[in-house]
Amino acid sequence: MQQDYRRRIRVVINNSQGEPAQPPGLLGKLVGAVVGAIVLVIAFMFSVVALAVVSVIVLIIIGYLWWKTRDLRRQMREHPPGGRVIDGDTIRDRH
Repeated sequence: MQQDYRRRIRVVINNSQGEPAQPPGLLGKLVGAVVGAIVLVIAFMFSVVALAVVSVIVLIIIGYLWWKTRDLRRQMREHPPGGRVIDGDTIRDRH
């Protein structure tokens, strides 16, 4: 004998007078959709502005580091570490 245990959950939202609230009508759904669209547009605009600000900050940091290391890079080009650089290729023949 198998019993079917199904529970039904009923959520009742009451208004300020304690009476069950009515579902929104067409006007309420329309206002909700418009408000939701406005919130999405504002969120998108905020993300674009935040991305632009972060990009500018990163470019400023990269430019600052490039500017501060220009003397070091020039010295490294003029005087490589170790004094002499020997560059060559090797070919190994197998007999």
